[in-house]
Formats: sequence, C-alpha cells, structure tokens
Amino acid sequence: MSSQPASHALAWLPLVLLPAMFVLVSFTLSKMGGWTRLARDYRLDKGGGFPCRSFVSGHMGWVEYRSCLTVGGDARGLYLAVLLPFRAAHPPLCIPWSDIHDRRHERHFFIHWDTFLVGPERVKLRLQSSALKPLDKYLPPVVQA
Repeated sequence: MSSQPASHALAWLPLVLLPAMFVLVSFTLSKMGGWTRLARDYRLDKGGGFPCRSFVSGHMGWVEYRSCLTVGGDARGLYLAVLLPFRAAHPPLCIPWSDIHDRRHERHFFIHWDTFLVGPERVKLRLQSSALKPLDKYLPPVVQA
C-alpha cells in the first residue's frame, strides 16, 4: 500500500522536470550566444511599438534561432525578440543603430543573411536579409570583403 503514493509522485516528476529543463536550456543558450551580454545594455522593458516581422531565423554567437525571432525597428534602433514560448532568459532588445557595426552580406544556399557585430563586446549577430529590407535605410553600409 505504501508504494502507491511513491508511484504517484513519480508520475508527476516529468511534468515538473520538463519545464525546468526547458528554462535551464534557455538560460544556457542565452549565455552561450551573447543575448545575456546584449540585454545588459539594450534590454527593452516596455513595448516599443516597432513595425515587426515574426518567425525570422538568425544566429547570435554560437546559437541558432530557427524561425523564432521577431525583428523590427525604426529610427530608435533594431528591435529583436524571441517568440513567447522560448523567451525565458531572452528579454526583448532595442539596439541603437550606432552600435551595429561591420555589416556583411552572406549567402548560404538560397538564403541571404546580414551579419553584424553588435555593441562594445562585438557580439556576432546574423539575421535573414529579407527581414531587414524595410530597415535598410537605418543599417550601416555593407563592408566589402
């Protein structure tokens, strides 16, 4: 009889561990990619009203964000956020245009990318060029290789 409460507790264990692992992985990826470093300077605590495009792919440092970014911006800067289910440890960012440097165009198979170095720590950020087309007037000129 006493084994029944123990088996009930074990049945609930995955329901507790799965969200905990999800949050732990999100915090780890935020640190590895550089999102945490950028959030120190560029965290956006209130909604900015930026015109945005969702489900954008990109890379920050070693971390790949496949179709889970929201990208936008205006004269204030580049808006970058992770879609809600994955937002743990990834606060929305508003990066001033003056802190985006060394813009390069890259092409991998059929996808065009814009790669930049961001902020004083020079975090590498790569975003789909198609998502940045409306923001081209704010972006720095492309550096020729």
